[in-house]
Amino acid sequence: MADTPDNRDDQRDMHGEIEQLRNEVDRLRSRDVAQELKLSEAKYRALIEGSSDFIYVLDKEGCFTFANQEVENLLGYTPDEILGKHYSAILLAEDLASLKYAFAERRTGERATHQLEIRLRSRSGVTGDVDMDIRHCSLSASGIYQDEAYWGTHGVARDISERKYQATKQLALQQLHRSIWTMTRADDIHPVLTAIRDCLHTMEVPYGEFGVYVLDLGEPPIVHFYGTYDSAEITKKGQWMVTDAESFAGHTMGVWQSGEMVHSRVLENDTTHHYRDRLAEFFGDINSIIDIPFSHGVLTVTTKDGTRFSSRNISFVRELAEALSDGFRRMEDLLDLKLSEQRYRTLVETPNLVVMLIDTEGNFLYTSPQIETWLGYAPADFYADASLMMRLVHPADQDTLGSFMTTTNGMPVLRNLEYRWSSTDGQYHWASGWLFPVYETEGDAQVKRANMVQVVVQDTTESKQIENQIKTSLEEKEVLLKEIHHRVKNNLQIISSLLDLQSSNLDEAARRIFADCQNRINSMALIHEELYHSTDLAHVDFETYAGNLAESLIGTYGAASVGLELVVDALPLTLDKAIPMGLIINELVSNSLKHAFPGGAAGRIVISLKADDEETFVLVVGDNGIGLPADVEPQNPSSLGLRLVYTLAQQLRGKVDLSRENGTSFTIVRDAS
Repeated sequence: MADTPDNRDDQRDMHGEIEQLRNEVDRLRSRDVAQELKLSEAKYRALIEGSSDFIYVLDKEGCFTFANQEVENLLGYTPDEILGKHYSAILLAEDLASLKYAFAERRTGERATHQLEIRLRSRSGVTGDVDMDIRHCSLSASGIYQDEAYWGTHGVARDISERKYQATKQLALQQLHRSIWTMTRADDIHPVLTAIRDCLHTMEVPYGEFGVYVLDLGEPPIVHFYGTYDSAEITKKGQWMVTDAESFAGHTMGVWQSGEMVHSRVLENDTTHHYRDRLAEFFGDINSIIDIPFSHGVLTVTTKDGTRFSSRNISFVRELAEALSDGFRRMEDLLDLKLSEQRYRTLVETPNLVVMLIDTEGNFLYTSPQIETWLGYAPADFYADASLMMRLVHPADQDTLGSFMTTTNGMPVLRNLEYRWSSTDGQYHWASGWLFPVYETEGDAQVKRANMVQVVVQDTTESKQIENQIKTSLEEKEVLLKEIHHRVKNNLQIISSLLDLQSSNLDEAARRIFADCQNRINSMALIHEELYHSTDLAHVDFETYAGNLAESLIGTYGAASVGLELVVDALPLTLDKAIPMGLIINELVSNSLKHAFPGGAAGRIVISLKADDEETFVLVVGDNGIGLPADVEPQNPSSLGLRLVYTLAQQLRGKVDLSRENGTSFTIVRDAS
């Protein structure tokens, strides 16, 4: 296409439009960049102004060109007030030479200052308790360069005054607690008071004097005062009984009882003239005073010359009082522990009683000193040689003792055992031992995991000898008693034989009387026969005795067709019960055999005894024979046998009941009433 004037005009118009578009794009880009820059600046300004650190910029002369709002909290200057000031205005004069290069930092990157502790001074100037308000800060700084030219420093300072204060306080209190740990009695308070004075100096508490009132809560209570006034050392200045007449001691007692701090800021307005005189006697010139109670008294700190205590000072003095409380409580705990140890030693060091503590490895941790008197071996011998105890044990007892000392799943077997062990002279001594698990924590006790074992051993040699003597004596007496029972039985049988011989010359009626007497004698002889063969010489096995007695009577009367039913539910009976019951059975069974089964008729005799204890019983003797004649009156019997039954029942304090149903049955009952 030819380049005509119209075409050239169109091209110029297009170029113009393009240029306008470019200008519009540049304008829009500039606006966006400015907006972004503004937003970015706002964001970073918010971060800087919201920081709890002092952020600053210095020019190359070392003057402030920027400071965030934290400078006011840290140093008391507003950002506008500090602009233009040289950094030396906030440094201590003595630190200026050593800190000027670090503060006006020209290094960057790894060579920059990352952490440095410095002291800054605020604009507050002279105060009531310090010459200048000093802040401890950690500083990081780095140089600012444009191209190769240095034009300033930017840095961050963080207030670490509180951290430094707390670290210093912790060290001071640690020293105090070390002194407190040496307290074992009230007289040991002097090193503690010296440590308190050091703490007051270290923490720069502006005190004049201090003192401690220690209360002895006897009857009456006594106040002991220790102070620093007018002496190089902390000494005891006096003591007073707390009485109505002694108001000074009474005031101290009142502060202690209240449990609350008393802070007299202007002493002249708070106390009486008499009280001020007493305070001046022990503390000198006083302007302000703090009384802080602790567990066993009152800690007093004073100031003078118009000085006042700050809230931080008062808080620290409270901590000193708490430390005193810890010391006195620990002292009391030690005294209690000492008393407990004395009681324990009194217990475990009882003559003829040895206490041993053994760990889970079998090593002896403790052996009471009586072992030396007993066996001739010192406790140290057991500490040095864990196998000594087993070597001393009699060979016949070693397996048993070894089993005694074993554990089951870490849980010692709790039991006692008798064994023999030898002394240094080779003589064996009898011992009785008990074994107890010892747990160090409640958790160990719950899972039955013993940390050690306590063995308690008692010397039983003498009691063993006495026991053997008693055993021998008892054996001799048993032999003698058996012989007596045997002789009584023989004598009764001789009497029975004499009656039998005598009856041969008598008529039939007399012979029957003699035969009844023989049966009664035989029933008593049978008891002595049972005792002679028994291992228990005081009790009779009534089931065996009653069975033998009834069978003997059945044989005597030739009643082979009569059966015996015997039911006994009772413990062995004493002689005073067995003999009357045996005679009752003898009379009633004899009557049954003589009268209940005429003509050799078959039948059954029942003997039953039930006794729940030694006081109550039910004895039944009966038969299924023809029964008692109707004219027989049980309460007024004519026969000697029945009269004897009722007499013996009374002797046993029982009641007799007669039943005529299905034969004859006598029931003798003794109940608890």
